[in-house]
Amino acid sequence: MVVTAELKLNERAYRGAVLYFIKYCNNQYLHATKLNKLLYYLDFIHFRDHKTPVTGDVYIHQGYGPVPSRVDEVLARLKGEGVIDTKGVDYKDGEVVLFELKDPDALDESVFSKHQGELLKKICSEFGSWPTDKIVSQTHLEAPWFYSKPYEVVDYSYARDIDFFR
Repeated sequence: MVVTAELKLNERAYRGAVLYFIKYCNNQYLHATKLNKLLYYLDFIHFRDHKTPVTGDVYIHQGYGPVPSRVDEVLARLKGEGVIDTKGVDYKDGEVVLFELKDPDALDESVFSKHQGELLKKICSEFGSWPTDKIVSQTHLEAPWFYSKPYEVVDYSYARDIDFFR
């Protein structure tokens, strides 16, 4: 198991990943829940292939799949800086959060290694058109979420069982 103390948050990469997904995967399906899943695939697939996550965040087992523990802080900071805007919209029995990129120049893709940049593109290409329900269901089938318990940390060591982009 990856000990959470070993992880170091990479704020530049985290910020960049959030902005990347908002810029390139932002369609009617990109709500907060789906953004969490895109970050999950970025971190867990990168960990599978390179033994380190991109953002350095810890993921928590929630009802809709793995959720990055610090994503709300990153989103609040980006919104406070005027880089993004968020809007709550009624959806089914609740509300979803939609994103708008206010400052496209805020995305600095140079923070990513070549492999990270390629992985970001693959993730948007594969999952960009997936509805939120489909990507949530997919994460529930995978070992990292399946073998973790509700409200506990999702173990990066199970990333080896994710089959995308091998």
